[in-house]
Amino acid sequence: MPSENISNAIKSLAKGKFILLYDREGREEEVDLVKLAEEVRPEDVFRMRRDAGGLICVAVHPEIWHRWELPFLHELFQSCYSNYGVLEALIPNDIPYDEKSAFSVTINHRKTFTGVTDKDRALTIRELGLLGKNTYFGNSDNNWKEELGRNFRSPGHVHLLLATDGLLRKRQGHTELTVSLAEIGSLNPVTVLCEMLDGKTERALSVNEAKRYAQKHDLVYVSGAQIMEEYFKRAEHG
Repeated sequence: MPSENISNAIKSLAKGKFILLYDREGREEEVDLVKLAEEVRPEDVFRMRRDAGGLICVAVHPEIWHRWELPFLHELFQSCYSNYGVLEALIPNDIPYDEKSAFSVTINHRKTFTGVTDKDRALTIRELGLLGKNTYFGNSDNNWKEELGRNFRSPGHVHLLLATDGLLRKRQGHTELTVSLAEIGSLNPVTVLCEMLDGKTERALSVNEAKRYAQKHDLVYVSGAQIMEEYFKRAEHG
């Protein structure tokens, strides 16, 4: 059985609530506000903008994005080097806490207007989460790439993050941590996340302040270390 805190985090996600997730010391050292993408409503986008303030992104499990045939953004840029040499000059080879970025393309749902309003972004995030759910739990032989194209356009206002193959065995970012937590709980592994920032310090919100926020709003706070412990424990036992 998962630890009590991991169980509580999974139950909260399943109920459509936010949780707070801290990666670890020596990495980004940031706390993200996290929720299942399929549960997002306009008021949730507003809350992420107001209470977190970072970049609102959607993390996608590798079993899903492979079926959608999505590229990592750095791979997309690499294919354009011959025509746009500046993209080669912009290679992200100096990220101090990681080997590569998880960013993919940006999208809007085709039923949005500008795509940036709380209502529009909520629609894009929620519908992407639902498509991810159908893709993950559905027939792998379906043409999910065409389904994605029928419902979404790119570029847009919602950033996609691709969880790396092998998940936490290969990378321990918020992207992998959130979809791994969903996987542990047999939930839809498409999540929305947003870094919590601090306007007073001009830095990421401190762990202590994040914990105070969690307590004030009755939200579960979970660490990357707790998720990794549960993930690898389950892997060892098959």
